[in-house]
Amino acid sequence: MAEAAGERRGPGGGVWGSGSGGTLIVSGGGSVAVASDALFGDAQSLDVVHHDLRGAAAALGAADSIVGARMLRRADAPLSALDAEREIDRALDLVAATGHRAAAIAFVLRASAVGYGLADDAASRVAQQLAANLGYSVGMLLPLFASLVVPALPPVLAGLLVASIVAPNAVAALPGALGGWLAENSRLLTNPVTVALVRAGAMSVDDVIGGALGLPRGVVHALGDEGAGVAGLDTSAGAFTVVGAPLGLLAETAVATRAARRRDVDAAPRGIAARIDRIPQRVTAGDGSKRGEHIRIERYAAPGQPDSFAVYIAGTADFSPLAGSEPFDLTSDVTTVAGLPAGAVEAVRQAMRQEGVTADSPVQFAGFSQGGLIAATLAASGEYNTQGLVAVGAPTAQIGMHGDFPAVLLEHTDDIVPALGGNRTDDGPVLVQREAFADRALPHGVAVPSHDRGEYRRTAELADDARSPQLVDAIARLDELGRGATTITSTTYVAERVPR
Repeated sequence: MAEAAGERRGPGGGVWGSGSGGTLIVSGGGSVAVASDALFGDAQSLDVVHHDLRGAAAALGAADSIVGARMLRRADAPLSALDAEREIDRALDLVAATGHRAAAIAFVLRASAVGYGLADDAASRVAQQLAANLGYSVGMLLPLFASLVVPALPPVLAGLLVASIVAPNAVAALPGALGGWLAENSRLLTNPVTVALVRAGAMSVDDVIGGALGLPRGVVHALGDEGAGVAGLDTSAGAFTVVGAPLGLLAETAVATRAARRRDVDAAPRGIAARIDRIPQRVTAGDGSKRGEHIRIERYAAPGQPDSFAVYIAGTADFSPLAGSEPFDLTSDVTTVAGLPAGAVEAVRQAMRQEGVTADSPVQFAGFSQGGLIAATLAASGEYNTQGLVAVGAPTAQIGMHGDFPAVLLEHTDDIVPALGGNRTDDGPVLVQREAFADRALPHGVAVPSHDRGEYRRTAELADDARSPQLVDAIARLDELGRGATTITSTTYVAERVPR
């Protein structure tokens, strides 16, 4: 209980000033309650104590009813027997009082979690409204800012052109220098306050656009997240694709997916950490080439049962806004958030079709970063017989999980990537949060260390050992897939964009 009391949550669910890097904050599971795993576990333990004490009271009452004090006096029983009878009565009173107290404390713990969640939700709504007003005001000033900046663009561009001719290496080194500066000052990004600001900023992009277009404030708010929800993060992302298209930026292409490797697997995964281990990684080699697979699909076969599948999806491998041969890129990130056909999403669909996954096949999805976003998108699409979802470090907040399947989302409150998804709209999935670097020094030269897969695997290990009933139940339901399979086959897939 002390763990939860020492924390303050920011807008959208971020924890500010959490005491320990090992503290898990659990929410969702169909409830508005928000608390540490320890609090939920303690409440569950008190329920068990209450149940056991009721059983003990029933057993004592049964024993007491067989031989009463009146019968002992009538039989001229020894004094010790009468003392034992009085002790049984005293024990009954003590057991009853202790049981009532255990039930009362469990109720108070859960009530505090619910009250905390309601207060956090109210604070999030207020913060979102303030961010929307600020975003609209910024948008109103953008035309004035543009009128001041545009006249200066020709000489600036001319200067860059001259610099690129005179000192091409210096100009080419600018992006690397920026990345190096961020790596040396990673505490700026790895901060729950920064994450809260990024989340609020993501939610107010539509307000900035509305203000820049000169739309009335009331209309913008009525159509936005604070009103009907017609405009929001998805429409904002769609606007970026429209603006970038004439410049060749964020332009989608067709993709082609092929099987890379096939092998047998001993057993289906158990727990969240084991699932993270099976998510493939796509990395850039020293020569600039990409290595590794994008997608892994496991097929679980058992006699007399339809085959079931688990789909594991890698994260972003290319952050350039100019689409190249890599489909798991920034273009797919933005178009997936916009709800538009994305190359990476299509690559996963192609792999699933090649593997034989149909609309009726039981299937689970798991992914890291962009892979988690794709996994959530497919799981919630209604196109598949979804049996579970695990999304790790992914911007999934705006995706509604309306199916009856277990879903576990892992997020670090000092990781800006999940914050890019805005405020959460669905309390169905179990959300597990932790501040990765609350009380640890940051690794040297890493821009966003809290987004590291190894850090998320540590969080997954804590989740696997957690006591929160909603989390324990979700993991148990996830582990049902593949149980009893006699043959497990794993196939990895590689995708690439088809040149225009």
